[in-house]
Amino acid sequence: MLAGLKKIFAIAIAFSFLFPAFSIAAGQRIAIIDLGQVLVDSPAMQDIDRQLKQLDEKLRAGAKSKEENFRDRQLTLNQQRAIISPEQFSQKQKVLATEMRDSRNDLQAKIRQLAASRTAALKKIEKAMEPIVSKVAKKVGATVILERKQVIFVSKELNITVMVSDELNKKLTKMPLTLVPLKK
Repeated sequence: MLAGLKKIFAIAIAFSFLFPAFSIAAGQRIAIIDLGQVLVDSPAMQDIDRQLKQLDEKLRAGAKSKEENFRDRQLTLNQQRAIISPEQFSQKQKVLATEMRDSRNDLQAKIRQLAASRTAALKKIEKAMEPIVSKVAKKVGATVILERKQVIFVSKELNITVMVSDELNKKLTKMPLTLVPLKK
């Protein structure tokens, strides 16, 4: 493993000497940010997730209630099988099956709506984070900012995650969840 890392570093150094356009120019300073950690630590993101969880629980409770209703109706229909004509039974069976399918499709659409709403809220938080990242980068003199996932090793002094997280948390503590419209 260590030999593999040494080989990667050696290739990266050789690459930067052979292709100077890809290496960082003199006088430039790199900073590293862990965007995932900033979002995990964000009270606004936690607020969004709390709101989404409440909506999801309500949605699933409603779906469970509908499912029980369909099950009861199916049992009632099966009990009526002996006293109604086969055509009537078939017709009622088809109606019930269609309602069940439509209910499942509606549930899936609403789950997709919640996911899309979370994505939209995430974009709003990231938008609020942009000037903060710029301000912190200027403060530490960074001209290049890399996402932590893109870096194998980094010294702690290059990491601006905590500074960005602190500033974001001061600026944005709550965020109302806006449901994106359902697509028909």
